[in-house]
Amino acid sequence: MKQPSLVGELLAGVILGPSLLAILSPDDSMTILANVAVFFLIFMAGLELNLSEIRKSTKPAFLLAIVGFTIPFVSGYYTSLFFGLGQIQSLFVGLLLSITAIPVSSMILMEFGILKSKIGTTVITAALINDIMAMIVFSLILIYPTGTQTSFDYYEVGLMGAKITIFFAVLAAVVFVMKKTNITSQRVEPLVEKLKTKEASVGILLSLGISIALFAHYFNLHFIIGAFFAGLIFGSKFWGEKIHNHNSKLISGITFGFFAPLFFVFIGLEFDLMSLTNSAPLFLALFFVAVASKIVGGFLAARITRFSNHESVAIGCLMNGRGMVEMAIASIGYSLGLIDTTLFSVVIAIGFLTTIITPVIAKPFIYKTISKRVQDSEIKQMSESKRNFLSHHITYRKFHDLIDKTYFEKFLGHKTN
Repeated sequence: MKQPSLVGELLAGVILGPSLLAILSPDDSMTILANVAVFFLIFMAGLELNLSEIRKSTKPAFLLAIVGFTIPFVSGYYTSLFFGLGQIQSLFVGLLLSITAIPVSSMILMEFGILKSKIGTTVITAALINDIMAMIVFSLILIYPTGTQTSFDYYEVGLMGAKITIFFAVLAAVVFVMKKTNITSQRVEPLVEKLKTKEASVGILLSLGISIALFAHYFNLHFIIGAFFAGLIFGSKFWGEKIHNHNSKLISGITFGFFAPLFFVFIGLEFDLMSLTNSAPLFLALFFVAVASKIVGGFLAARITRFSNHESVAIGCLMNGRGMVEMAIASIGYSLGLIDTTLFSVVIAIGFLTTIITPVIAKPFIYKTISKRVQDSEIKQMSESKRNFLSHHITYRKFHDLIDKTYFEKFLGHKTN
């Protein structure tokens, strides 16, 4: 079917869970495993991001990330309010609709061989920035009052804001110290090689990730925010490409070989098909807004930065897949009580369907973009061939005329003699 593995894993959970066969049901032990899985998934998402690529990214990627995040966020927020959802729920839904899944987009781009093209690098870089924005906004949403509270406790809000500021200030200080003291791969790699413990670098990396996740939890932020930024900070530049690739390969094997399938099956078990059926109008409205707002946001940003119409629509479509990060944040929101079972089922269904339809809606426009490029290339080659032909023809005529002239002059000279 050429779909990401999470589609099959999620379906397995839905089929085995209370929605259909009721063979399995979520319990506390599964919740603990799911939390560990979320840590590995989000930590891996941070490890896969490359800050140097973001720094080198051009205006189109930044604009696409900002517009492609803001329009779905605002659209999802106001649509949720229209359906009578609370402030915190509406903000959370807006956040979930604004997320873009990098694996879905990269899979399509690789399939067409345009991952390294201008479109490919723009979409992937925008998705990287989008993930960072999502984590920052998620940390801010956690400030909002929940439950029966109808207004802010300004002391609590101020305290929480101070804690978030301190958390990010400490992370910035860590990065600053690493840069100033030149703690990079040139220093770390020889140190790791001296350690005799097998897979020492992986152990150190996981220890750093868990430490920052616990640090975030201590500051009343969710541990996934710490896990994400730990992966971002201690990536390839810290370890060097060789060790980083080795670490990523091992952690990726643990994550996608064991924890990710468990997590998505768990999500499927928590999914309530009956709740989704009963809230069909809300689901259909949010699904339409989720797809349309991403396409519109991507199209506008791409057109402003001088992509063609077909390229702009393709970019908007590629920004639509939500997948892993959206479902992980939805799961955390559900466990924290930010959303109920009905809304959880709605946003999971949206993440599931947008992951499936993204390749379907993007492919026609990518085909048109590629065919247009091939056509333009052929026209250019034909023009160059025509120019070369005319150039050779003119050179030949000049040479022919010169020969004729020389022959004629010689002939006249001969006659005179």
